[in-house]
Amino acid sequence: MPPPESVSTIPGASGDMDPRMADAPLRSALESVLSQRLRAVRRLRHAMTSVCFVTPTEAVTVLLDRSPPVVAADDEPAEVEIELTAAQAQAFAAGALPLTAAIVGGQVRHRGPVRKYLEVDPILRALLGRTDGGGAGSGDAGAAVPAAGGPPDSAALDPDLLAIETRGVHKAFGSSSVLKGVDLRIPEGVISVILGPSGTGKSVLLQHILGLMSPDAGEVLVRGAPLSRMSRSELLGLRREIGVMFQDGALFSAMNVYDNVAFPLRQHSNLDEREIRRVVEQHLDGVGLAGAASRMPGELSGGMKKRAGLARALVLNPGIVLCDEPDSGLDPVRTALLGDLLVDQHAEYGGTMVVVTHNVALAQSISDHISVLWQGQVLQDGLSEQILQSDSAFVRQFLAGDTVGPLTMDA
Repeated sequence: MPPPESVSTIPGASGDMDPRMADAPLRSALESVLSQRLRAVRRLRHAMTSVCFVTPTEAVTVLLDRSPPVVAADDEPAEVEIELTAAQAQAFAAGALPLTAAIVGGQVRHRGPVRKYLEVDPILRALLGRTDGGGAGSGDAGAAVPAAGGPPDSAALDPDLLAIETRGVHKAFGSSSVLKGVDLRIPEGVISVILGPSGTGKSVLLQHILGLMSPDAGEVLVRGAPLSRMSRSELLGLRREIGVMFQDGALFSAMNVYDNVAFPLRQHSNLDEREIRRVVEQHLDGVGLAGAASRMPGELSGGMKKRAGLARALVLNPGIVLCDEPDSGLDPVRTALLGDLLVDQHAEYGGTMVVVTHNVALAQSISDHISVLWQGQVLQDGLSEQILQSDSAFVRQFLAGDTVGPLTMDA
């Protein structure tokens, strides 16, 4: 995925209309997508809402609480309303307008619980880009991030936009203070990278998000719900909504690949073995391991273990996927291929994907949003375009890999 583009370079984002779209208004594009018998179309129903896209020339309501989702009649009410200019509607219809970025950047107004829609925006965007026939919105459309004109104040973000939030989280182990007031804000519907040097608390922060650790001070919220107020059963239920891809895959050594991926379904669903087989084979095929189902973990390469771990993380269709150093131990080529796979799976299943890494190249290639963690705090966060153009001395040094700057062997 190439570096994010500014709004002026998104197809149709300027005032000039693309001739290919002149006779294809948003309603037609959405009807075309929803008429396809694809698994991705059925997954749109996970949003369980209705959304009206309001443009200067039309108002199109999509019923994402139907099976399958459909474009509604003109007078159908909607729970969520999203306003688009003519140029934004054109870009959206072409799969080239990531709405989370546009909303966070203050370019698109909305009403209602928009987070519900943003969960599936990556899926719909990929479908629209595919339908566009290889032009605007296909291939690298997911990288088209509207410029916000300047980094928005992340503290001022509407909480309804956030999939994950931490407020002043502190954590110490003995005399060693690891998290020192972490304020993390990750919008819904994006691939968000937590970027920073080794030993700065990235993995510890993930364990707080999962509720495996409790902060010494501060609060962790997942989709607006504070973990500290959850009962044990509520916390266990939340964990079923979060998939985790561990550094080394964390596969059960006594189980083959198929049984490793099937394990969460057998533990947390009422599916029979026939349905489990269908779901597991679908996910193994999605990560390129359809022919490796009977292999044991000891027979897999490092990259195959990670792909099996990703399939297991996705098998319950979680709304949030956490990937802890997924590139660890991989060569540059396989790291790039894994990055492509993460982007593809996000487009296929939607939701929010959080990738913890110190790999700048991976962060640049996959991220919609970046949080820079250093010395136990979030130094900067925002849309990838803004962070990659940061004038912070630490961020510039880390992105460039320079030896001169605030980051030293001891800092």
